[in-house]
Amino acid sequence: MFVTNPYFRPLLGPTLFLLAALPVLIWLGVWQLQRLEWKQGIIAQMEARLGAAAIELDGQVLAAEDEYRRFRVSGTFLPDAEFHWLTTSDAYGVGYQLYAPFRLSDGRLVMVNRGYIPAALKDPASRTALPGGASFEALARMPETPGSLDAENDLLSNVWFTRDTTAMCAQAGAGACLPLYLQQEGEVAEEVWPKPGAARATVINNHLDYALTWFGLAIVLIAIYLAFHKGQGRIGYPRNSGDKL
Repeated sequence: MFVTNPYFRPLLGPTLFLLAALPVLIWLGVWQLQRLEWKQGIIAQMEARLGAAAIELDGQVLAAEDEYRRFRVSGTFLPDAEFHWLTTSDAYGVGYQLYAPFRLSDGRLVMVNRGYIPAALKDPASRTALPGGASFEALARMPETPGSLDAENDLLSNVWFTRDTTAMCAQAGAGACLPLYLQQEGEVAEEVWPKPGAARATVINNHLDYALTWFGLAIVLIAIYLAFHKGQGRIGYPRNSGDKL
């Protein structure tokens, strides 16, 4: 086909592909920048709450907006009720985060992440029994809901792949738990398990990297498009007046 621009003579197919793909790549990059701003807000809120003094949970309403807030609790762990979420620890290797229902002194029930245990200590009989009554500080965290791609929790073996503390509480059969669970803080002796210190509140923030990746792909796509046309002799004036444009 002939065009009026003698210097740049784009081919229809590659041009349509560029016009379809380029806006998608740019939109994905902009979306990741928006996610970056949202995540930075969450991190700022989390850091502010982590730096604040703990408050008493007794009598307090616990809701989603309280995530990462530090609370001081007193009460009793229910006997013979614990749940094991499969995880790894940089210091100890493969193991579990131990979750247990906790009866607050005001009578309400909350699930508590008591900390890490090695896989070899999964059986409670292999560990020194801890006192049922306890007072400690803890972070409020949102439970997880299993997704379609998550492994199914093995209730028979008591191995959990999602931190679905709502389901754990129902499995314990002791009544409804508070909507958030608590992540216990503090230090214990070397021989004592579980270890609350192995549980950390972290938020992964890779959105800037993702945005740069999408924008980089957009630039690469343009470069390939131009290089292809250059190789086809469609950028620059035709070599002779008989060339088709």
